[in-house]
Parts: sequence; C-alpha cells; structure tokens
Amino acid sequence: MSSPTTPRRGYHHGDLRAGLIREGIALLAETGVAGFSVAKVAVRAGVSSAAPYRHFPDREALLAACAAAILADITDLLAAAAEQAGPDPLDRLAATAGAYTRYVLEHRAGIDLIYSYEFSGPHHPTVQEQSRRLTGALMDLGSAVLPADVSWADTADFVYVHLSTTHGYATLLVKGTRPPQDIDSHAARAVTAARDHITGYLQRLNNRETA
Repeated sequence: MSSPTTPRRGYHHGDLRAGLIREGIALLAETGVAGFSVAKVAVRAGVSSAAPYRHFPDREALLAACAAAILADITDLLAAAAEQAGPDPLDRLAATAGAYTRYVLEHRAGIDLIYSYEFSGPHHPTVQEQSRRLTGALMDLGSAVLPADVSWADTADFVYVHLSTTHGYATLLVKGTRPPQDIDSHAARAVTAARDHITGYLQRLNNRETA
C-alpha cells in the first residue's frame, strides 16, 4: 500500500511542477479561485501536502503558474485558429472568437483568474508575460485588418471590444443564461458576431473618411 507521501500518479521530480499546474487548472475548472488550495491540488496530483512547496512557495505562486499556463494555451489556440482560417485578415481575426469560445466551453478553467485576480508583486510578472503575449497576438491580427493609418490606441480599443465581446458571450454561456447548444454552434455564432463587429467598424471608418 502506498504511503501518504508516495505520488499515486507517478509524478517524478522533473515533471511534478507541470503536473501540479495541470491539476491546478482542473481544480479551477471545478471550483473557481475561491475553492482553490495547494492542499487540494496535492491530493489531485497524488502527492504529499508538502510536495508542491518544492516548486511553489505559496498558493499565489501556484495560481500565477496556472494563470500563465491558461493564457499560453489560449494564445496558442487563437494563433492556430487564425492560421487555419486562411490568408484573409478579417477571417483570421474572426476565427479567434470561435476558438476562444470553444476554449471557455470545453475547459471552463481559470477565466475569472486571468482577468480579475490581482496578483501581488512577486508573482505578477509570471502572468503579465503571457498576458502581453496574448495581447500582442491579437494586436497583430487587428492591425492586419485595419487601415495602416489607424493609430495604436484605436487598434487597441478595437481589439479590446473584439475580445471583451467574445469573452462576455462565452462566459454567459457557461453560466447557463442561454439554452444549451453544441459547442460547434456556439463557436460559429461567436465567429459571426466577430465578423459583424469587424465589418461594422471598417464601415464606420470608411464613412468617416468619405464624410
């Protein structure tokens, strides 16, 4: 019989850190930030309650690592969706709305953490690096859609509306405010809504220039 300190899932020292992050993200999907603890993650990973502290000094350090991993996953998924959408810049940006919605519905993990949790100084850079990577990917896609003379600030506002609209739609679905549909249908709807926003924004720019 295994002792309480024996990893039940076979994590070795080298991969325990990644395993703890993976189990932490799974716990976040079930309980949110409020129900997150290092002890619960240790139980899920099948290690002693002391084992996580070899890699994470406290709860917030593990939360920050989970948040960074979630942001990295989302960024990679959005980049892949854009690539699969083909060469048209509008299609590429709109596709990210579908990928984002799909992630939220499939994983339901850490969305409250990455946007609303205030990390303290020592752990903030861990999350900020991946947050900048996500923002940068969307800014690149947004810049490719908009005319070259649109300012950085206006591009940032355009991207913010794109992301916040998609985020709002996906998280409201998770909270059950709409009748259930399959994930593919919801993702397609998100893409359609994103296309409406993009084309509407471009039309307003065109009207402003011709007025």
